[in-house]
Amino acid sequence: MSINWFRTLARGPFFGSLRQSHRTYPVDAEFLRSSSFNFVNPRHNISSTDCVTQKLFESDIARLNDEEVLSLFTTGFFGGHIFACERLILAAGGWKLLPAQFSNFEDDPAAMVIWNHTKIPSTKLLPLGSCFFGSFKLIDKHISKAPGLESSYVDYGFGSDRSGFAGCHRIQVTRSPQPEIQLQQFICNPTKNTPSVGGYLQKFHLVYAKLLFADGIRSVMTEE
Repeated sequence: MSINWFRTLARGPFFGSLRQSHRTYPVDAEFLRSSSFNFVNPRHNISSTDCVTQKLFESDIARLNDEEVLSLFTTGFFGGHIFACERLILAAGGWKLLPAQFSNFEDDPAAMVIWNHTKIPSTKLLPLGSCFFGSFKLIDKHISKAPGLESSYVDYGFGSDRSGFAGCHRIQVTRSPQPEIQLQQFICNPTKNTPSVGGYLQKFHLVYAKLLFADGIRSVMTEE
């Protein structure tokens, strides 16, 4: 492989995102008041949060509407190289250890179950209740009718409100005052008001979330 190939890779959107994105621990207060939070954490037990954010140029997403941005990010997040190992484990039966189940949530009759990452649509979001690899359920989505004035988002819940571990990923796109994409997350122990067991894996999670985020950004920038 040539040196130029490595230089091109290093300048690409994946590694660009790793350099440009930044982390914060608070998430939007609205996220913690949302229907998704109530589905995943109905007793409002202790939760831990974090957020990855990347500012964009207007030209980066000007050709795409908000739903296309969220769909492409979803494609990269769940269908990219970083999630590949987790996909294999879940598809081989690992999902049975912690299936996505939320007692007060009702699936849309048109909900789909995705086991093949090539079936994830890149131009539209799936119906509510659609499940990725048995462990990630689409539990809310909002596409702004005024993209310059409010954000659009999609929420993917994981775990179960009947177990000791659950959480939610919110992918959010905002266009004003400067375009940005965020990956907001919380995890909790829905059954006991104690920190989630996932907290012990926090250092790994911090790195993994940045990598997954970068794969989502790559998909948006390249429309793949």
